[in-house]
Amino acid sequence: MSMRGEGLPRLAMACWSHDWLLRRDMLGGEYSSLGRVLDELAARGYNALRVDAFPHLIGSRSDGVVLDRFQITSGRAPVDIQPRKYLLELATLAKARNIRLWLTSAFLQDSQSCRSFVRRPRDFVDVWSQTLSALEQQGLLDTVVAVDFCHEFTDPETTHGAFRSLFHAHPRSLMARLADWSKEAELAVEAYLQEVPRTLKALFPSVAFGVSATRQVELRLRKLDTSELDFIDSHLWLDDDPAISLLSATPLAHTGGRLGRGLQTRIAGLAWRARGTFWVRSIEQRIEGAAEFARIRRLQSVIGGGFVHLASEQQADWRWVKQVSESVLKASLAQGVSTIVTAHQARPQSPRLWADIDWHRDMTKLIIDHPPR
Repeated sequence: MSMRGEGLPRLAMACWSHDWLLRRDMLGGEYSSLGRVLDELAARGYNALRVDAFPHLIGSRSDGVVLDRFQITSGRAPVDIQPRKYLLELATLAKARNIRLWLTSAFLQDSQSCRSFVRRPRDFVDVWSQTLSALEQQGLLDTVVAVDFCHEFTDPETTHGAFRSLFHAHPRSLMARLADWSKEAELAVEAYLQEVPRTLKALFPSVAFGVSATRQVELRLRKLDTSELDFIDSHLWLDDDPAISLLSATPLAHTGGRLGRGLQTRIAGLAWRARGTFWVRSIEQRIEGAAEFARIRRLQSVIGGGFVHLASEQQADWRWVKQVSESVLKASLAQGVSTIVTAHQARPQSPRLWADIDWHRDMTKLIIDHPPR
C-alpha cells in the first residue's frame, strides 16, 4: 500500500543530522554510546529521530566491493567513520525503543569523493536502495518511516554531484545560486522529483519518500510536478525573513568573530522580546502557506528542521529559543502538520537545552497528543 494513502504517523522528532556519527569519537563523546543517548531521547518523549544515513558511503562500489571505513573531509578536521556498521546499530537500538528513523543525507565530502558520483536520478535511487536493502536484510526496515532523498534539495553543497546537471554551473558559482531557474532547470529538477520517489516507492512501499527544502527553494518547487512525492519537509528558519535577520543582527554571526557572535546572540534575544508578536505572525504565515500547498497537492506537510540559528550557545538566552519553538509547534499543529522537530538544538551537544527534560516532554506531548485536525 502506498504511504500516501496511509499518511505519516504523528511524530515528535529530534534532528541529529550527521552529528550522531561525526561526533561519536570527538572530545566529549556525546554519541559514544548510542544506547544511552537514545534512552535519553525516549525519556524526553520523542518517538522519531532525523539522521543523516550517509547512503553514498553504504552501498557497494561498481566492482561489488563493500567498504565500511571512510574519512569525512568536509569539516575543520578529517573524521574517520564506519557508516554501515553504526547505521545498523542505530536502527537496532532505535527499534528496541520504538523510535522511528527519518533518514536523509547532506552527502558530505569524503576522501574518495563518493558524493561526486551521485549525479543522476538513478544514482540517488541506487545509493538509497542499497542503504534500505542493508537495513531490510537485518529486519530493520520497519524502523524507517521516511526518506528525504536529499537534504535541502538543490542546495549546491548537498546536491553537489547533481548540481552541474541541473544548472550547468559549478556548485561554488554564486551566480548559479542566486539566479532564477530557467525552464530547462525546472524540467531537470522535476525529473528528480518524479523518478527518484517513484522508483524507490516501488521497491520499498512501506516507506514515505520526499525532499526537504529551504524557504526559497520550496517556493520554486511549488511550480513543479510534485505528484510522486509523499511529503515536502519545510525547513523554517526565523531569520529567513530579511527583516528579522536584520533586527536580530544575523550578519554579526558570520563576520564579528567570537565577540560578534556573543553580541548577536544577545541582540537576537532582545529583538524577540521586543518584536516577538510580529515575528510569530511571520512564522504563522509561512506555515500556513506550506500547509495549504501540501493540502492542494495531497502531500504530507512536514516541519523537519529550522527555527533559531544561535551564533553562540554558551551565551544564549534559552528562554526565547524555547518560545520560538513553542510558537512554531502550535502554529504547525493548528494547520494539521503532524510531523515536527521540536528545536534545532534538541540534541546532546546542546547541553543547556538537552538538560531541560520537562521542556522536551511538554513539547513532545503537545505534538503526539494533539487531536487530529
